[in-house]
Amino acid sequence: QKFFWAPSSGFSCGLPWRLLSSVQSYVRSRPPSPRLQLNGAKMAAQGPGGGREPAQPRVLSASCPDEACHSRLFFPSYDLSVECPQCGQRHDRAALRNVEEVSNPGIAFHSLIRNILVGNIVPKHGEDTVKVRGLSNYHCKLVSPLLTTYGMDKRSGKARPLSEMGAGTAFDCGVLADRAFRIDPELVEVAGYGRDVSGSLSYLRGTLALVRAHNDGEDRLLPVHVDGDGHCLVHAVSRALVGRELFWHPLRCNLKRHLEEHLAKYKELLKDFVDEKEWASIIAECDPEFLPPEGELLGLRNIHVFSLANVLRRPIILLDSLAGMQSLGDYAALFLPSLVAPERCRGGPLNRRNPPLCLSWSSSGRNHYIPLVGVRLGDKLPQLPRSLLPKAWGVPQSLVDVYMEFDANGCCIVGGDYHLSESYILRLTAAMDDIFYNKYGLHPTLVADVHHYVYKRTGVVGVRPSLVVSATQRALQERRLYRCLTCNGVCEHHVAPEWFRPGGLLYTGAIRNHGGLLPDKLYSFRKHGVTCWYSQDKDELIPVLSKNTLERCTWCQSVQVRHLRGDGSLELRNGDRTRTPSNSNYCSCGFKHFWDGKEYDTLPQQVTVSLEWNQKVVKDTVAWFQHECDPSLNSNVYTVASEIVNKHFPGVFGSERLLQQVVDQILEQTRLPDSMEEDRPEEEAEGVPDSAESMPACKFIIKGYKTLHKEELGVSETERRLLERIEGHAASRRKSHHAAEKKGSASSNASAACSVPAPSSVGAAAASASMARPSIIRVVTSDGRQGQLELGPAGTTLSELEAWVESEFGVPPLRQQLKSGVPPREIRAPEGRGGRLALSHGDRVTVEVLRDPCSPDPGTSGASAAQAILAGTEDDYLRRLQEVQQGSLEAGVRTMLSHLKRSGQTVWTYAQENPWLFCRGGLFYAQMQRDIGLVDGKHCHLPLIPDKVFTYNAAHDRLELCSEPHGHFAVSRDVEAKIAAGQVGSTGQHQSLGEATPPAAEASTSTELSPSTEGSLAPAKVGLAEQTKKPSATALRKGPGFTVLEPLPPPSVEESAMQRLQSVVSMFQEEEEEKVTVEEASEVHHKATDESEKMDLD
Repeated sequence: QKFFWAPSSGFSCGLPWRLLSSVQSYVRSRPPSPRLQLNGAKMAAQGPGGGREPAQPRVLSASCPDEACHSRLFFPSYDLSVECPQCGQRHDRAALRNVEEVSNPGIAFHSLIRNILVGNIVPKHGEDTVKVRGLSNYHCKLVSPLLTTYGMDKRSGKARPLSEMGAGTAFDCGVLADRAFRIDPELVEVAGYGRDVSGSLSYLRGTLALVRAHNDGEDRLLPVHVDGDGHCLVHAVSRALVGRELFWHPLRCNLKRHLEEHLAKYKELLKDFVDEKEWASIIAECDPEFLPPEGELLGLRNIHVFSLANVLRRPIILLDSLAGMQSLGDYAALFLPSLVAPERCRGGPLNRRNPPLCLSWSSSGRNHYIPLVGVRLGDKLPQLPRSLLPKAWGVPQSLVDVYMEFDANGCCIVGGDYHLSESYILRLTAAMDDIFYNKYGLHPTLVADVHHYVYKRTGVVGVRPSLVVSATQRALQERRLYRCLTCNGVCEHHVAPEWFRPGGLLYTGAIRNHGGLLPDKLYSFRKHGVTCWYSQDKDELIPVLSKNTLERCTWCQSVQVRHLRGDGSLELRNGDRTRTPSNSNYCSCGFKHFWDGKEYDTLPQQVTVSLEWNQKVVKDTVAWFQHECDPSLNSNVYTVASEIVNKHFPGVFGSERLLQQVVDQILEQTRLPDSMEEDRPEEEAEGVPDSAESMPACKFIIKGYKTLHKEELGVSETERRLLERIEGHAASRRKSHHAAEKKGSASSNASAACSVPAPSSVGAAAASASMARPSIIRVVTSDGRQGQLELGPAGTTLSELEAWVESEFGVPPLRQQLKSGVPPREIRAPEGRGGRLALSHGDRVTVEVLRDPCSPDPGTSGASAAQAILAGTEDDYLRRLQEVQQGSLEAGVRTMLSHLKRSGQTVWTYAQENPWLFCRGGLFYAQMQRDIGLVDGKHCHLPLIPDKVFTYNAAHDRLELCSEPHGHFAVSRDVEAKIAAGQVGSTGQHQSLGEATPPAAEASTSTELSPSTEGSLAPAKVGLAEQTKKPSATALRKGPGFTVLEPLPPPSVEESAMQRLQSVVSMFQEEEEEKVTVEEASEVHHKATDESEKMDLD
């Protein structure tokens, strides 16, 4: 088979021939799937050139079933078992969780390549590094010394010295006298944790067969693995007690202390078997740090087993093969706690005699102890018959019945059913991990990884954990420890100290390349990743630790290696791939990426922005995130723009316009292409549920990273194009939608006409189905109000519809003009069908609110009547707007814009006439309070008035207009003209005209901006009239710190007359065209609303 390698973002390193050869050897070693074999047979039968290429095997993903791992695994579909590279366990395919096929080819390719790396290049996990529920044997060995002097506080879950807890200076292993471990059946085959594979099964075949015969033919007693590092006896006892090699150090300390305290008893009991001179070495062998003389093995004897039985206050059974048990030697024995009173050898909830533990030899060499533990098979406990028990060691045989219990069949229980919970063991280990980190500055998992990747790869076996800890500390301080992001292996940047001395590799190379060495010069050796400086006093090179780097991974030759910290974390760089899985469709690596301390599903888009201020131009690049599964991680355009503006122009007054420029640039560069916004499936556009269609949409999410109101569409250039595109496609999509509905209704009617009458059960089912989904039509008024009318089984009449509109919206029937269909046509009462209207589920009815017939005729009453009508309409609108604002801000925005569309005013002109909108309770006040919060001096752009900058004044509790460079001013009628004429004073903190403003102007301003005018416009208008009548010399702002007095120019007579004439003409034109304008605006509004609700703008 041929392989083509193309470096990508996940594997940016150019892997050498080592990887390619591993790929080839991996493929050759993998058995072909049955499907491939079948296809190959078919192709062979068809002859050369016949048939098609065999289908490629699928790639599946699953989660590791280990409770503490849950790593994401990738494997070919033909693999029956999968090894987890994180915990090291091999799981059957049936035991995996969340198995699914990988549809992304990029993720599938990367996962297979990584499997090849881990399986053929990186060292596999050994029996001491396989993790079960997050713990490995080596991890337990590291924290075991802390359990001798520390315990866990049950309330806080933190580790505390035993002396502070009132439990003595050292841990008493006698508290575990009644505990026993039983292994779960699903963990029996886990290497390093479950069944022993050192040959004990064949060696103990006969013995285990006898045990099986007395346990109903079930394997209730199983020999399990322990490490053979010279502590196998205490490892075996610890596993028999709690299932972990966690208490090997406390057991040795307890054993030594017990022998020292009861040495006289032991000498008296064993004076015929042990020489007086041997006791010193017997006690010394119990020490955890004991080193045997050269040429001797490190281990414990039978006398130590006997002592452990007395320490634990329970019997210990040592089994052997059938031949060994029948021999004259003491290879098999029963060790009774004869030095402890029988009443102290009881425990458990029922205060029974402590059941015995069971050990055995693993081979005929009899140099390795292993435990025999029970298998968790419900309530069934393992048993041993009296006939299989060896003779008591060192004590009379009659003591067997004193310290052990037997049932009627002459069998004794092994281990018992009182165990130490796994959750407690994990919490206890976590507490010891914290003490270990505080003591050494390292996490035990990091030390275990260093032992696995650094020491075992060089063939160094049997290194004491204390030496590995000190070596890891030194390498971490010198920043020589790395972890590869590709294969997850730990690498050490190894540099021999003799390389820096005269005659060394680096010293010789520096002289050869540079001649004489200078003290103040740095010498770089890129091949070895070392930078040095020359010490003339020592005549040697001194490495610069901060500049030493490891270029490539020791295992896979990847360049993605990162420094390790003491807690096991990495010094990641922006863009690095983490080990957290990701299901995003926008990245093919299948994992999250690091960026500025957070993890993202995708890499950011680099957006270049240009900032120009005071003839200074700055260009910078910002990181833009979108398409994140967690919406809170998507970039916010205003947050990003604020950071970049504050970075280059901190503290600049009036930077709001610069902020808006950056926002526009980012939105323009990150907007989706038109093809992606328009090319959506029709079923996606038309498949909106009826309930969602009937609900009034109040917000749109534009491209997933900015929230805007519907009325804000068209503010910026990008949004204006989007609004035009929506309006352009609204009519055609609405037409096709109604055509599809009519077609569906016609087909349903035809099928109903041709159907045969169904039984009563079918009719009942149809009735229940119709009841489950009622028919609802949507009713929308011309002023923006909406409602839903539920049609009865018989439909509705025109009079019922008019009555419902009157009760729902308060519009009498005389002022209603009901329309429906596309294009909208007036609804009239039908002659047939009992006057029922032809309305179906999902239809839309438009209510045009007509003028009151009792009002004066504008054609006969002249301008005064028109002004009265407009004034009445204005008063009604203001009253309704204030009521709606209290309930819904969005409804207030829609109502205001509907009024402005009919009146022809701009938002800014209307806002100047109603300054209460910027005070507490006003629409713009509430909008700023909701979006960015009210902070004194905070500047903002209002979405409906994008070309103005406003600021919040906490002293007056209102929004004010920011006019550069004059200052901050309260919004009022013609406020910009007044600012230019210097008729108002600034309330801003940067510039103020308070001192230069005459008393007359101050009085006018105070009257105009009085807090009592928040709910009415009358005081403001009176103040303006008085100011117009009494023009006086006012302060005219010429520049910062420079103000002159200038008389107010009198208004031009021609201009005043022209303005009055234009207002009268426009008033009559509005009245004549109001009906047509309202109808067209309402139709466009409804079409745009329907289309905007159906289009997915994400």
